[in-house]
Amino acid sequence: MGFKFVIKNGELIEKEKANVSVYNKSLFFDFAVYSNLKIIQGKMFLPEIEIAKLLESAKEIELKHNFKQKQIIEWAKILIKENNIQDALIRVLLIGPEKGAEPLLFLFPLGLTFYPDKLYKQGAKVITYHGERFMPASKTKNLLMSYIAYREAEKNGAIDALLIDRKGNIREGTRTSFFVIKYDTLIAPPKEKVLPGVTRKVIFDIAPKIMKVKEEDIPLSKIKNYDEHFISGTTIKIMPVSQIDDTVLRKGVGEKVKMLQKMFKEYVDDYVN
Repeated sequence: MGFKFVIKNGELIEKEKANVSVYNKSLFFDFAVYSNLKIIQGKMFLPEIEIAKLLESAKEIELKHNFKQKQIIEWAKILIKENNIQDALIRVLLIGPEKGAEPLLFLFPLGLTFYPDKLYKQGAKVITYHGERFMPASKTKNLLMSYIAYREAEKNGAIDALLIDRKGNIREGTRTSFFVIKYDTLIAPPKEKVLPGVTRKVIFDIAPKIMKVKEEDIPLSKIKNYDEHFISGTTIKIMPVSQIDDTVLRKGVGEKVKMLQKMFKEYVDDYVN
């Protein structure tokens, strides 16, 4: 993408100058948190929720700073204007302070990933990977396990890897949330065990209009007992899952997932327009 500018601690700079020293101990030890702002037609999608999660994650790891939610959102607006952004992601990276230095807050644009329509109509394949994210409810930069798991998914022609905890329960994907539907109930893993992203929150807001919603463990061993399965995320939206590893779950998209897809699109369109 032809983006020229980045914001560092409120200052608009050329992207080539957005560097961090290899001697930065905070970055070396992953003492950092991040968030992603989705830009649709030049407008941020629910930025207050994303930045609130960033600041909450910083508080949970005791990363001290003086940045404010409103201030960060205003900086994002400047970045959108100066880069003439229409559809993209803005990554917000907050790096903890070193002794005698100030924390670093970067906002930088990235291109959006778009997926083939057939995945939304036929369903996608995912694989499983045994592991649990460190401090799962916080958006920290400790992402090596997720990187390795996603790399395995790519090797196996899958859209993502689902993380399986020590008790054999599905928690989430490396970059997605996971849901199942049984009869008239939407089920998601408990929020304290996963990263509760913006898309997951929107789904929890709209789903009660057509079904019950609850949180509970989802055992991998009982995955075929559920009627429908899907993943969600900032760029992936709502995508049905048709296969986990070698287990084929169904062909095509289920009726309730199809309804959620329609409702989610309407929610986003209403917000943007």
